[in-house]
Amino acid sequence: MKSYTINFCNVTATYTHSGWNDTINVNAWLPLTSSWNGRLQALGGGGYSASFGPLYMIQAVANGYVALDTDAGHAKGQVQALSPKEWALTSPGNVNLYLVENWGHRSLHEMAVIGKTITKNYYKTAPEYSYFTGCSGGGRQALVIAERYAEDFDGLLAVAPAIDMENFIPAGFWATQVMNDLGVYPSPCELDAFSQAAIDACDALDGLKDGIISLPDRCHFDPHTVVGQNFDCNGTTRQYTEAGATIVQAAWTGPRSTDGKVGWFGLNKDASLTSTYITTQCASNGTCSAQPGSLLSGWIQYLLAKDPNWDATNMTKAGLLEFLQQSERDYSTAMSATGPDLSKFRAAGGKMITWHGLADEAIPPNGTIAYYQQVLERDPHADEFFRFFEAPGVGHCYGGVGAAPEGAFSRLVSWVEDGVAPDRLAAVDSAGRKTSLCPFPLRQSYLGVNNTDGAASGCSLLADGGTPANQLPFYRSWRSLGS
Repeated sequence: MKSYTINFCNVTATYTHSGWNDTINVNAWLPLTSSWNGRLQALGGGGYSASFGPLYMIQAVANGYVALDTDAGHAKGQVQALSPKEWALTSPGNVNLYLVENWGHRSLHEMAVIGKTITKNYYKTAPEYSYFTGCSGGGRQALVIAERYAEDFDGLLAVAPAIDMENFIPAGFWATQVMNDLGVYPSPCELDAFSQAAIDACDALDGLKDGIISLPDRCHFDPHTVVGQNFDCNGTTRQYTEAGATIVQAAWTGPRSTDGKVGWFGLNKDASLTSTYITTQCASNGTCSAQPGSLLSGWIQYLLAKDPNWDATNMTKAGLLEFLQQSERDYSTAMSATGPDLSKFRAAGGKMITWHGLADEAIPPNGTIAYYQQVLERDPHADEFFRFFEAPGVGHCYGGVGAAPEGAFSRLVSWVEDGVAPDRLAAVDSAGRKTSLCPFPLRQSYLGVNNTDGAASGCSLLADGGTPANQLPFYRSWRSLGS
């Protein structure tokens, strides 16, 4: 971990809204005048937290930026990233809608106004350029700003954005619900083995065998085809089970009603199943049970059931689908960042870069793809101010075997200040191998067989002569549930 020795002024502005019983803190770290680069960088949060505080701010201020964040009234910050338990309810049955709205969007605009005021008062001049960066929940915040507060920032970096958080979080509980219905809880070993079987089947679809499913929309691997076959579990030979295949398929397809309507997207087939969507724990005797994470169960428990004592084992598939529709009804106004009309952001001169790992284990990347397709349908020239990049094999925000972008924020700054749009994003994997990512709907096309040199790859609209990337079939069924 890199260490810094920095001198800066730490200012915290605390305010409230009359009658809301809230207390919000905006934090501004201001470099000494001699070190300030004339710019402001606001940092987003993740999960149920609006910010991560010093963890993110330190690098920005070290690079000469005024670093800015808001806690949206959730003062415990990172502790609350995985659950809304501490703030969601005023009492059982009653959601604190003021704090939901603060977290969903309102505090972002207020942070921008307050942060710029502090900056101007301190330096006696306004920042020349203002930026916002965030991943996951922070990526959602960036898209909220582009849609609702178009003039607040010049540049936005939205990584793995939690688009439609009110949909994908309850939808992520689907595989757990299938487990509960079956009364079968596969071991993490079996779940990981199913993922590996999918990778083995679909890895080479792009012409390069590298342990990555680069074209997930063309991976039609059915987990039931390996049922009865052997796999290794820490030196022990086991067999794939029918129930395991059904549960894995549920995580890959996402929620479906009895008549086949789509509730939300599932994970891609090379995403880790055992990190977020299907979390089980096994005793020494081999008996396993579901251990759903609070990121998924917390939304249902506190924001939908509104009951601290809610028990997931009593829920049915029909009940979960009802929760999914309730979540859309109750929280899309406060939370959603899916409005495809970004004309105000374009008119304000804003620029935005988004990238999403295709092996994201927490947020289905197809939600981001579908959103960007909607933006392009509304404005076919949206790439003049907003570009999206797929990162094959990359997990949530980082990690995985794929190459994650490096220097994306620098490319954003160049686009905003110098007018240099990013035609590629440089990327590097954990082994140090470098490549470059293509702006959607272009995809990597390798110029040599099994060549992992990024210089030996190009970008093309079609990969392997299949369906154009901007005509993927799942887009047409988006949000068909309940229609």
